Amino acid sequence: MGGDKGKRKAAPGGAEGQKKKKKTGSGGKWTTPNQANKLALERNSVPQVGDRGIWVTCARHQENKAAREVISLFEEYIESMYGIKPASKEEAKAVDDDDAELDIEAAIAKELGEMKERKTAEVRKEEDNKALLKAMKLNIDCLLFVRTKTPIEPVEFVKRIVVDTKECIDIRKIKCRYLNRLTPMSVMGKATEQGLAETARQVLEEHFDLSGKKSDGEKSAEGDDGAEAAASEENKEGEGEDKKREYKPYTYAIRPTLRNHSNLKRDVVINTIAGLINDERHKVNLTNPDKVILVDIFQTVCGMSVVDGDWDELKKYNMTELYNQAAGITSVGQKNKEKQEKKEKEAQEQKEQQQQQQDEKKPESAKEAKEETA
Repeated sequence: MGGDKGKRKAAPGGAEGQKKKKKTGSGGKWTTPNQANKLALERNSVPQVGDRGIWVTCARHQENKAAREVISLFEEYIESMYGIKPASKEEAKAVDDDDAELDIEAAIAKELGEMKERKTAEVRKEEDNKALLKAMKLNIDCLLFVRTKTPIEPVEFVKRIVVDTKECIDIRKIKCRYLNRLTPMSVMGKATEQGLAETARQVLEEHFDLSGKKSDGEKSAEGDDGAEAAASEENKEGEGEDKKREYKPYTYAIRPTLRNHSNLKRDVVINTIAGLINDERHKVNLTNPDKVILVDIFQTVCGMSVVDGDWDELKKYNMTELYNQAAGITSVGQKNKEKQEKKEKEAQEQKEQQQQQQDEKKPESAKEAKEETA
């Protein structure tokens, strides 16, 4: 009996008694204010379906500096292109500067009377400016996304920036040290086959006849052989509407980029988009296209835009390369390429010289052989 007193009683039902249940979430039915703020922050930190904006590549480990740099650059062009001035801290200080000569009591009285109105105006102006641009640092090196809002149109906005960059011949006027390539995205959709087709139709309908393939061509829009993609039901439904509109016979090329994504394959992306386009009216041209279809897929979102055919000439909108070209600076990659070409040229000349020497020796050998025979 004495030994039983020290023993621990078993739970009701033996070893298989009820266990303490672990508390779980409510499946999104309700959230605390902190949880709601966290979810909102996460949604505001990655591109979402329905967004539009600009992908920005930058120097490695310089994402923070590049984010500040790109916002400063974009604000300058927003002001010059759309007449919208960025919210400035100097404007917030202007009221204090104007009241510096007033006595303390009058300044306090005025401040109390205008505080609410002034604060509201400043906050509204700052929020309006922030709504136009939102730089997102992602979980991948050397990559940023800048979300844009109306009236900014990403394609024309980026084109203006890179054209100005190309014409900048004074190295002292270079404004960007860390930015590389700018890739405009007119629409962001879901990174699925259906989402890709819907996004393509939304972006391409302004430039191309989307009545589907008419011939059995096997050449893909990027130069690789691929199976012809069947036109979707949505494509067939819109065929009558597409025929009513006259489209210029633009040639095109498709340039896809996939990051942190494994669902859609490169050939599927190319063939799905090419399958929507009337290939009798619009031909694939990989070397000198009229239009370039840019496709950027990141995780669960798929962005797309149509840019002019001078995209390659403008260094694929790479600002560093454009600065170097304008200033006459040869990049490391270009130097290596020129060095390799020079090496190949020297090897070819040496080979031709050896071949010439061998050809010169042949008649002498034939003459010696003839003399020996005689």
